Amino acid sequence: MSSLSVDRAPSSGAGELWSPTPVIEWLILDGWRIESTPDLIEALARRLAGGGVPLWRLFCLVPTLHPVYVGKGYRWNRDDPEIFQGFGEHGVQGLPEFLDNPMKLVIDDGFAGVRRRIPGNYTVGEFPLLDELREQGATDYVCMPLEFTSGERTAISFATDHPDGFSAGDLKQFNDLLPVVARLIERETLRSTTENLLDTYVGNHAGRRILRGQIKRGMVDSIDAAIWYGDLRGFTPMSESMPRDAVLATLNSYFETMAVPIHKQGGQVLKFIGDAMLAIFPLEEAANVEEACARALDAANEAVAGMETLNADRAAAGQPPLEFGLALHVGEVTYGNIGAVNRLDFTVIGPAVNLAHRIEQLCKVMGRRPLLSGDFARACGLPTESVGEHALRGLSRPHEVYAPLSAG
Repeated sequence: MSSLSVDRAPSSGAGELWSPTPVIEWLILDGWRIESTPDLIEALARRLAGGGVPLWRLFCLVPTLHPVYVGKGYRWNRDDPEIFQGFGEHGVQGLPEFLDNPMKLVIDDGFAGVRRRIPGNYTVGEFPLLDELREQGATDYVCMPLEFTSGERTAISFATDHPDGFSAGDLKQFNDLLPVVARLIERETLRSTTENLLDTYVGNHAGRRILRGQIKRGMVDSIDAAIWYGDLRGFTPMSESMPRDAVLATLNSYFETMAVPIHKQGGQVLKFIGDAMLAIFPLEEAANVEEACARALDAANEAVAGMETLNADRAAAGQPPLEFGLALHVGEVTYGNIGAVNRLDFTVIGPAVNLAHRIEQLCKVMGRRPLLSGDFARACGLPTESVGEHALRGLSRPHEVYAPLSAG
């Protein structure tokens, strides 16, 4: 559809005298400096309302690329000091809240805009959202597209509770304003997509370092960290005997059970290595080494408890339990870009990582998890017990290994 469907309000609408020029100038000169999308939306709405627009409510849908969310919605309301943020998960496009929303017509169906005067040309029941806004006092609603340079399209909506609704001048001035708004929203979309992809594939901590320019091979730092190494036992025979989808579901449930407590305790999952997981708790992000190690051990204990719950669910479904190993160490690691010139991995390496890996391999023999290095046990400040000295493959001397007193 090439034009707005409008039932024009009388020319005496409160927004007749406002000009978009000051807002456009602000967006170009200052608005672009605002890094937070909700702050940008709020500042835009307040400038419009303060500049003579009879604005009661503004909503903007910002698409993104994320493994869980398809986009974020930001809503400003004149009567609410805090901007609302909502997340739309993948699949929301097939739900009634989107299918029966004016934004669907603009984003998916190519409408140049949707406008409804309330009551005017609006029929109760046409859009559930507008039914709600009508009950809250809205008198006019307009939804318009934001066109990106990539050809992608999203939408922004304006609503008023002014008795005369929006004027014809308001609609024209919105049209004049939106190309500039679209550029800034597109920038925010690209920025958030970049951050989401880095967070998803290399982790939050590594992603921020990459965005700061640490992208060349050999750009590494030496940092102190608590090191987590976990491994799923018996995965190879399992993958040979189970359908592909069942194997993927098993891996995902295992990794989820491990990763959630790591993130909860401020750790960074660096990589999944087949059926293994490597994570760190940098000391620079903790008050001291004891706190970093205590957080790592809390996460490990929570993960072990989570695996017990997961295995109980699997037993109830007639599935075999998942066996796993988990070890913790603390020490210096080399953290940064490692690999070929054009294909790098942002990870950690070093003797400390190797020691954590070797201790983890003892879990099967010892029947306990997590297992701890001596350095970790001494640093964590929590009750532990020695489970003896053990020769570790590839290491020149035996190492004393510990376990939490509650481990079994």
